Amino acid sequence: MGQIGIAVYDLDAAYTERFCQYMNEVAGDEYEFRPVYDRERLNHLISAREVEGVLVSDTLREEYPLFIGDIHVGYLTGEPMEEEGEIFRYQSRREILEVLESLLEIEDTSVKLLVFAGASAGCGCSTVAAACAQKLALEEKRVLYINMSSLGDAETIFHGGNPRDFQYLLKELETGGDLDAAMGAVLNRDTGGVYYYDNLSAPLSLMDISKSRMEILLRRLIDSGEFRYIIIDSSFSLNHGLLEACRLAERIILVSDGVYTSNHRLHKIWCLFKMLGNGLCRKSVLLYNKFHEKYGRLYENPELPVAGTIGVLSPAGPALMAEQMMGHEALREVLR
Repeated sequence: MGQIGIAVYDLDAAYTERFCQYMNEVAGDEYEFRPVYDRERLNHLISAREVEGVLVSDTLREEYPLFIGDIHVGYLTGEPMEEEGEIFRYQSRREILEVLESLLEIEDTSVKLLVFAGASAGCGCSTVAAACAQKLALEEKRVLYINMSSLGDAETIFHGGNPRDFQYLLKELETGGDLDAAMGAVLNRDTGGVYYYDNLSAPLSLMDISKSRMEILLRRLIDSGEFRYIIIDSSFSLNHGLLEACRLAERIILVSDGVYTSNHRLHKIWCLFKMLGNGLCRKSVLLYNKFHEKYGRLYENPELPVAGTIGVLSPAGPALMAEQMMGHEALREVLR
């Protein structure tokens, strides 16, 4: 077995270098501590999965959560440990390695909610969302894909079948029916391991479910812990239910192809996020898809981070498009 790579980034670059030299003197063949001097390099190591763990100063907790995908994050503190993930920086090498070993053994049991919102029809939003779900399923993660698109339907990508769909679930929710029974009745499972709620019976209508009802549904899914990942595909449907999902999400991925219509709509979505607050802008990223032969210009917004650029073409339908998407580095950044 090779060495376990640990990236170390402290705001004090001199301390970062000293710490890595100090730890590598006794880490031996088991660990390799790699000094990192800027966030761009650290983010690249994380996105490319070149390290198994990351140690950062405790002032960076909000930027780097305890788990980034399958990478563990620890926080170097100036005070004795009190919270999960903290490593007291003034301990002996042996004590630091013991705490680090315990940190790497912690299992991430949190439920992550990701929302994919397309800036316009046909920009590749459903393809990206489905590819994300398929990749997680391949990694043996339990993942639920919810089709909130007004276009329908998920069966063009996934393979399953259920006469009852997401519209039935929403109706039961609105009328006070048995929510658990409805959730089970609507559930599909793709041959590749993705669980999904489809939207077939009213694909051309906006599902304008109330924010409070959507919160009940998503809270029930999150609290049950049945799925590690919940992926919502809105295509280009923006409604109250979706906005509540965005509020609860860990990350919002805005997919655009750069044409005028897409850029214009993306600007409107961003302005709406700014107006609503709730941290919607802070957790949003842009995924730019050069889907059309005559694609436009990337939506320029210095406040909106770009997760990557893809060029997903359609040789044989959405299923193969999703298969192509799974190989893109941008998808790893989206799942970060």
